Amino acid sequence: MEDKPVHIIRESSRNILQLNRQIHREEQSDLCRSINTTRVTKETVLRIVNILKTKSITSKELHILKNAILNEPDFIAAVLSNPGSLKGLVREISGTDVNKQTAAAGCCCNLALGDNKACTAIAKAAGSYLVTSLDNLTTDIAVTCAWTLGNIAGSGAKACDTLVSQGALAKLTGMLSGQQEEVVDAALYAVTHFAYQMKDELSKEHVEKLIKTLLKMNLTMAASRLLFVLSCHNDFDLSPEELLIVLQYLSVCIQKHCKECSEPDICCELVYLIRTLANSDVDKTGAMISNYFNTNLSLEYFKTVIRSNNVIVVESLTWLLGNLYNFCGDSGFIGLVFD
Repeated sequence: MEDKPVHIIRESSRNILQLNRQIHREEQSDLCRSINTTRVTKETVLRIVNILKTKSITSKELHILKNAILNEPDFIAAVLSNPGSLKGLVREISGTDVNKQTAAAGCCCNLALGDNKACTAIAKAAGSYLVTSLDNLTTDIAVTCAWTLGNIAGSGAKACDTLVSQGALAKLTGMLSGQQEEVVDAALYAVTHFAYQMKDELSKEHVEKLIKTLLKMNLTMAASRLLFVLSCHNDFDLSPEELLIVLQYLSVCIQKHCKECSEPDICCELVYLIRTLANSDVDKTGAMISNYFNTNLSLEYFKTVIRSNNVIVVESLTWLLGNLYNFCGDSGFIGLVFD
């Protein structure tokens, strides 16, 4: 493997997430949408928005608007170009009717699937209200607002910066230590977009805080993805104790992957954990990683992964092993893997 500065390796590794971010946003939005078999026309959408500008509308109308926006991306521009539409949604989010609050937040969430210009407008008009609503005791509202903030942050730097200035990232980071799985998952989704979008603008202190928080959690697919994003940060660093936790998770994941995974894609946490280790500074971590692999993992697991048809996992493991070879110069273990 060609010897490259670690920051170049981290940046090129970071790029594999870009496509997956868009796909993930769309899939998660589909999971949260209501089934609506009636086709809604643009005229219906504009009628609802025109009423919304000046007075409260029904929960049913908000749901129609929410689903229409998701079904027809062109409706995003139609809604946002109508002065007062966002103000009306903010009024509903700030109200006392839980059903209306949830549906209005859902409207913002689907509007936030638009471009950076659209999301910047939403961030300025509704961002602070969405952040406040993260504390709502109704789980559906807190979760929907977290999804919305993640979608906005994922649209571009300008919208993301606006949300950061409103305290969104700090509040979402705190939610990662919560007890409700659904809320934590939504916060992970959102924080991942913030971390990805901010790149090295994310402070070293915040990176360290997120690493400590993640390694106290179960490293699920979403948590492993965020850890990988953080590993692309110039200030990413793992203490020996933190590195051991990642290695222990990887040990479990590689065994599970060999037994259960057959999809030729990012099918489990393994690829993110491998990439996280590959992004680490092997001058500091190489000896511990090599020793752990030699003493705690059967060679057959590595051979099984290398011989599989999962290209992204194979390339990720090859990258990591190449980094370790460059560090230690001993091809003994690595040579056996490729034998």
